[in-house]
Amino acid sequence: MTYDYDVIVIGGGPAGLSAAIRTRWIKQYKAVPCSTLVIEAAHIGGLAGWRGCQFAGPSWQLDREEILNRFQSDIHGLNIPVHRGRVEKIETSGPIKTVHTTEGATFRALCVIIATGIKSLVNERDFLGRGLEVTNMGYEAIVEKVGEFCRRPGAKRLAVVGSSKLSNLMPLIRKTTPPGVEMVFIMEENGICEGDVIRGWVEQYFGNTRIEGLKLKTGTGSVRLDCDAVLLDFNSYELAPACRISMDNRPAPFSFIPVDADMLTQTPGILAAGDITQGAYNSFSRAVSQGITAGLSAYRYVFEKKFNRPPPLFAYRPTDFILHADFKELPALKATMKPVVLCRETEIKDELTDDVEDLAGLFDGRHSMERISEITGRSLSKIMALATALVEKKRMTVHVEIDG
Repeated sequence: MTYDYDVIVIGGGPAGLSAAIRTRWIKQYKAVPCSTLVIEAAHIGGLAGWRGCQFAGPSWQLDREEILNRFQSDIHGLNIPVHRGRVEKIETSGPIKTVHTTEGATFRALCVIIATGIKSLVNERDFLGRGLEVTNMGYEAIVEKVGEFCRRPGAKRLAVVGSSKLSNLMPLIRKTTPPGVEMVFIMEENGICEGDVIRGWVEQYFGNTRIEGLKLKTGTGSVRLDCDAVLLDFNSYELAPACRISMDNRPAPFSFIPVDADMLTQTPGILAAGDITQGAYNSFSRAVSQGITAGLSAYRYVFEKKFNRPPPLFAYRPTDFILHADFKELPALKATMKPVVLCRETEIKDELTDDVEDLAGLFDGRHSMERISEITGRSLSKIMALATALVEKKRMTVHVEIDG
């Protein structure tokens, strides 16, 4: 069986980007980097791109612009492709995982890292402070925000958006809402709409200078809801994530994903990192740390699939074994392996001499080195030597045929 990428990372926030970068940026003298795809539906950077994100201590901070610039610089420098789309389903059974998007795209990989965060983002960031506010400072602050909205001239309808745990906040808001103001509660889950509670998924927020409403997808179809303001209850998402991905027979939304210390789930080849994982405080630093761990664990998993032995990741995890005189960091490549260029076309051509420049287009993961030799009439030994040299320089990886 063939596949498109070694690793697919779902989510372009701090956890997902950290994971993707570490599958490629292996601080080792010689390593076989992974071919990696990031899938992101909204903005690269996730919540790190929102106004309040800082990597900080009491006396220092990195603001969101610097954080995002660093991430984007690494993604660009490592030539990691980003697919803009929303994942709706992952097929996890078997050695190759299949990822489907709502736009109809399908990708296959040896390994998938789920780093979706606690909610599916759309274009919330575009309206922050312009009619859209977030509950992240405690419940008294929520009451104050609701009161401010209700005192605005002409305010008629407030939409409060959260997960199924929005039910915790609803009695408090209802109690503090004055007559003449309508409250609409939107729970991001599948279910029946009842009274002032709508169950569905926010697809888009709209408005000119300020937010004017939102578009929803419910069990009965698409809904347009006009409103004067939106309050996002992030406290509810932290209690019950609203991830829209279904996995095999497990429908969306699913709750937190349990992982071990290496970010591995109970399903081989499926990892998770960041806020979607279970059991710790949510923070930027935690997301980055778990993303790094997931990326390195994915690298290890893929390496073992390709070479039937674990990689010697000396720079990250001590490995205790006797070094024989013929020890090599990289195992020998096989003629049946399919070379995949990881750098840009101009960069790969800089690595090739004139007499083999035409090979660049064949290093696409679809042709084995045996087949490339047949197509070009060049010796197999020359092609394998070239591929080995490019792998050692981390300009290339190899895909393998997987049984199953």
